[in-house]
Amino acid sequence: MKTGLKYKYALSLFFIGLISLVTFGGYLVGIHELPSYGFFRRVEFNVFGRYFERFNDPAEPDYYDSIFLRLYRTKTDISDRIVREGEGGGLTSFGDAVLLLTYDGQIFEIHSADDISDTKITVPDNGFAKHKRTASSEEFDQLTHNFRLHRYNDILFYHSGKNRGLAISYTDFDNTNKCYHNTVAVLPVEETIKSVEQITARAEDWDIIYRSKPCLTFKSNDYALDGGAAGGRMAFRPPSTILMGNGDYLWGKIDNPEAIAQDPESEYGKMMSIDLNSRESRIIASGIRNPQGIVFDKNDTLWFVEHGLRGGDELNRVVEGNNYGWPLESLGTQYSRLPIPYATEQTYGHHDNYTKPTFAWLPSVAISNLTLVEGFHNSWDGDLLMGSLKSRSLYHIRIKDNRVMFSEKIEIGDRIRYVHQHTDGRIVLWTDNEKLIFLTGKPYTDNYVADHLDEAITNETLRKRVQTAINACRVCHSIEPGEHSNAPSLASIFNENIGGTDYKNYSRALKEKEGNWTRENLEKFLKNPEQFAPGTVMPNPGINDNATLEEIINLLEALSESFPQ
Repeated sequence: MKTGLKYKYALSLFFIGLISLVTFGGYLVGIHELPSYGFFRRVEFNVFGRYFERFNDPAEPDYYDSIFLRLYRTKTDISDRIVREGEGGGLTSFGDAVLLLTYDGQIFEIHSADDISDTKITVPDNGFAKHKRTASSEEFDQLTHNFRLHRYNDILFYHSGKNRGLAISYTDFDNTNKCYHNTVAVLPVEETIKSVEQITARAEDWDIIYRSKPCLTFKSNDYALDGGAAGGRMAFRPPSTILMGNGDYLWGKIDNPEAIAQDPESEYGKMMSIDLNSRESRIIASGIRNPQGIVFDKNDTLWFVEHGLRGGDELNRVVEGNNYGWPLESLGTQYSRLPIPYATEQTYGHHDNYTKPTFAWLPSVAISNLTLVEGFHNSWDGDLLMGSLKSRSLYHIRIKDNRVMFSEKIEIGDRIRYVHQHTDGRIVLWTDNEKLIFLTGKPYTDNYVADHLDEAITNETLRKRVQTAINACRVCHSIEPGEHSNAPSLASIFNENIGGTDYKNYSRALKEKEGNWTRENLEKFLKNPEQFAPGTVMPNPGINDNATLEEIINLLEALSESFPQ
């Protein structure tokens, strides 16, 4: 055997052995729940899950279906604008623009998938570079560091009376004391400024109004700084209060020796109230693990969602002074499937001793943030919309009398880090693979057709003839946009190219026919398909009166206006 082949053969055996060893080691860690189990779980996803997410991206639909609405989307990828690897960030609205704060501290101005630009806003330094240098020092280089979890977490535009500005939250590394805080900084914006193009800000122009206490040191087990459990989501209550969910950075008794979420002297694992004017802060709720969504509903009730473990993602109503139990009580288990350490035979699988969640997801869906839906569609308005990482879905949540009436899962296919409703009604999603998705909702065309015919045709006899003709068309043709399986969809053909949909089996007669489906061409085709396009496989629909024909064409025009391609 040649030397080169021997070398390649030996190298292949080495890598096969190494992979087998790591796999078997991970199996032992998992089955026996050794101390590094949580670490291996995160490595498994961060390395392998993200690899396959980026390189195994299937074809995506033009819309997503929910029970009441079809959600039409536009989507864009801005990964080429991101400076470093990571996940996180937040969205807010300022004027007619959506502002995106990325996890690496950039702020973009967004109007649509095709209209994204840089801003002239520089955020405060979060100490990321100093964190990396400190971690590589001899004192700390033996710890496990994950720098992608050191990030900017949220952005919020607030406006009430004299208080008007932008707030951001982020993990802030203190290089002098070798510790870190959850920090809120604000940038006042004058009333005369109406668009983000008018704002120019340097890092030093921001005013830090809150740093969480105490300053946390590096942990000796798991990740030294786990900013993935920082929380940091914010909501504004006029005239001057910012509410922020402050995560416990996984300083809980499951992962570490101190349960800071239950420590009244610690602000971690708490819901914080921060006053813009006095800069005073106070704890309003405790016993919280990792709050990733916080929002006021239409009744001014404050809600938050938080990450559990293997089960126990929770939706909670904030009541001042309440303790939500973490890590002493949870509806989740450890990832090894064993109970959390403080569960007893009586408390295991229950949540009775501390404030009960309004709703819990079993198994966990890896919640992200919350938004209140208003002015989107009557069937959704007043409800909450929650993003999800693990299930790559939205959850449409309706609350009545402080209980969840339903939690509707809407599959999106991307890990949704942030969901926000813009001032123009559109829903905007920010994903972990640096994509922005814009959603508009429309009722299904069955409802649309019935409503259109009721409104457009007062003569009941004519309306019934038109409905009968449409029903006959639908034996083959769909009226849902993009559904071309049996025949071309009728939803968006008016004034479009003849034979121009994605239907795969057009006859040669229509493939070669030039022109658009104008009113005149539709009339000729529906009266006599064979005469209009000799060789077409379209049978004569048998529409014998001009009034019915005209109303069908009116409907096709209205469908194309309401459900464009």
